[in-house]
Amino acid sequence: MSSVKIGIKIFKILLENGQLDREEYSDLFIEYLNSEVQEVLSEFEENMECRIVKINNTIYLLPNYDNSLLGFKNKDFREWIGANARLSDVYLSYYIVMYILFVFYGGKNKNPKQREFISIMTLISELDQRFETILARGQEDIIKTEEEMSVNLLSIAEVWSQKITHEENKRTTKYGTILRIGNLLEQERLIRLIENKKEIRTTKKLDDLMTYYFLNDSRIEEVNRIFDVEGDTDASNQ
Repeated sequence: MSSVKIGIKIFKILLENGQLDREEYSDLFIEYLNSEVQEVLSEFEENMECRIVKINNTIYLLPNYDNSLLGFKNKDFREWIGANARLSDVYLSYYIVMYILFVFYGGKNKNPKQREFISIMTLISELDQRFETILARGQEDIIKTEEEMSVNLLSIAEVWSQKITHEENKRTTKYGTILRIGNLLEQERLIRLIENKKEIRTTKKLDDLMTYYFLNDSRIEEVNRIFDVEGDTDASNQ
């Protein structure tokens, strides 16, 4: 099989699954290491606005930040949240995703992962504390953090505070909001919702990407600085 056909086959699997594991596709994994195959895949990266990265025994497909084909846009999040979703609802979802990553990977040692799981109710409690702190501090005191995150923290804190914690089968509650975000992250194979969807655990994919690709010492420090501004929260396992 030619290098072009092998590259196309690898990219097709990456498009379908988001990843290619050596255990499942041992022949293609070995072929990926061929420089001619990597040249073919580099063409896909350039034209499809994405990155293909190998981490240990898995190859991952990562859309570029501004990828209009493979990535998420505000419009996609609005449609996913609901017909009446406002931009502040979208930004609240972004913030919650960022905070989930922070509670799992905000460690300050060589291994940034600092917990194995978190219950949704614990997550709600921690978000309550942070948003209460933001509302108490006011615009002038929080403006620097807003600029770093490119998010109106006061606006999304108000949206969160207006929600009730939980009501059966209600999607607009705090619990329902986190569950919708969790379902999306689970669909992308980044987390697992366990214990009847009451707890969140990370996947190997998210562990790999955060530990070996996205995070470095300076980035961890930046993330910690942003969230430390809002108030310290215990990050021990819960």
